[in-house]
Amino acid sequence: MNSIDINCDLGESNSAVDWATDLLLMPYISSANIACGGHAGNDQSMATSIQNCLKHNLKIGAHPSFPDQINFGRIAMDITDSKLQESLAIQLQSFKNICSKLNAPIHHVKPHGALYNLAAKDSHLAMLISETIATVLPNAKIMGLADSKMQSVTQALNIDFISEGFMDRLYHQDASLVSRNHPLAVHQGIDTCLQQAFHLATSQSIATLEGKDISLKVDSICLHGDTANAIEIAQSLHRYFKQKEIQIQ
Repeated sequence: MNSIDINCDLGESNSAVDWATDLLLMPYISSANIACGGHAGNDQSMATSIQNCLKHNLKIGAHPSFPDQINFGRIAMDITDSKLQESLAIQLQSFKNICSKLNAPIHHVKPHGALYNLAAKDSHLAMLISETIATVLPNAKIMGLADSKMQSVTQALNIDFISEGFMDRLYHQDASLVSRNHPLAVHQGIDTCLQQAFHLATSQSIATLEGKDISLKVDSICLHGDTANAIEIAQSLHRYFKQKEIQIQ
């Protein structure tokens, strides 16, 4: 039986109602990326999310970002390297402290939003992020876009890399993600998402904006938890992969 990791960005709110919604997703995923105050979240959301992950035996990851809650970390910030490094270190240290109190192992770190997408194309930024992570969390793996600069940099630094694919996003033929500003950037139909997830999990080709199919080798597939029908998608994916004899782990 084939297997694949399904990860989800969680704890991206200060609302207990949203944390309860996150909890409903956990039976259908295997890894969680928890916001640590940069684009969203606070100490309470981190602690609650981590505790819930432990109950469901999920791999626990930190989800740092540009320090920009107003724009949810989805816009590139004009920030110096030193200020960015300082912010990332603070976010990761806060996450580390809470995990330590809860005796929760930290498996990985996945940058969020604009930081993630920029690091996929910018070796300097990828290096800054990777070195900061290695300093604060030396045993953590780094999750990033498959076939990206982040993957190349982490491999050069001998950091374990988790190559990620997206079931609900349209790709360019260079394996980058189409900007969310594009009307076709996010797949709306569940069937389209399921088919792309299956192709990613089995290393089959997927369609791109330019009309040229590409194949990606991924270790994990992202299921976005902040979409309106996220739970329905998660349940459908779980059923679909079971039918296809693909184990989520």
